[in-house]
Amino acid sequence: MAEGKVDVSVEALAGVRLPAFWKQSPEYWFIHAESIFTTHRVNNLNTRVHFLVGALDEDGVRTVGDLLGPNASYDSLRTRLISAYGQPKSVRFRELVRPGGMGDRRPSQLLRDMRSVMPDGFGEDALKEFWLQKLPANIVAIISGFEGSLDSIATRADRVMEAANSHNIDAVAKDPIAELTNVVSSLAQQVQSMAKVVFAPQQSDRPSTQWTAQLATDLCYFHERFSNNARKCRPPCNFKSKSKEHTTPTPAEN
Repeated sequence: MAEGKVDVSVEALAGVRLPAFWKQSPEYWFIHAESIFTTHRVNNLNTRVHFLVGALDEDGVRTVGDLLGPNASYDSLRTRLISAYGQPKSVRFRELVRPGGMGDRRPSQLLRDMRSVMPDGFGEDALKEFWLQKLPANIVAIISGFEGSLDSIATRADRVMEAANSHNIDAVAKDPIAELTNVVSSLAQQVQSMAKVVFAPQQSDRPSTQWTAQLATDLCYFHERFSNNARKCRPPCNFKSKSKEHTTPTPAEN
């Protein structure tokens, strides 16, 4: 780099690492990238251009292809990329409030994202309604009784979600509704434990006393207990072969 005055050392440039360009959030990407530039004292705009182009994929390079060259302007590239990939706040807000899950966001992060693109004149009450619609039903059932500012409720909703995900409702036990949830959860676990005991299959590898005797003598229960006086026989039974007193087959029932 020989532009009269070098604004940053080669060693410092070697430490600059920009993430791949965020097409869904171009404004935030530039805020992030320019913070990195400032940290590493990359003040030369031509140097910033090279880092910017290096963070683009093929579609991004095509988008600014006509602006590239020896006289490429960092500000022009920035304006083009934000214009091409950025969305109006109204469009982004509609996407956020569209019915569906909240993705991998925490409740508080979802609220911040919705507020950042909230149209002018949109009140907190309406925002809260749209925000609650995006949260899981079990979380809404708990936080619906919370009072305070929407931001404070969102912070507590984070705690509720963390507790629900880790099955540790004690984290929010200070709230009456959370205490009730804790009790219900405990009862459900007890019912599950009892159900496992009640409906567990009988052990097949431990025969009852009746069949233990049969296995030991090769006689059925009736001949083992009543011998010749038995009036019933349950096969398999070797009583005939072991008793010389019977010359005819023992009937199943007298």
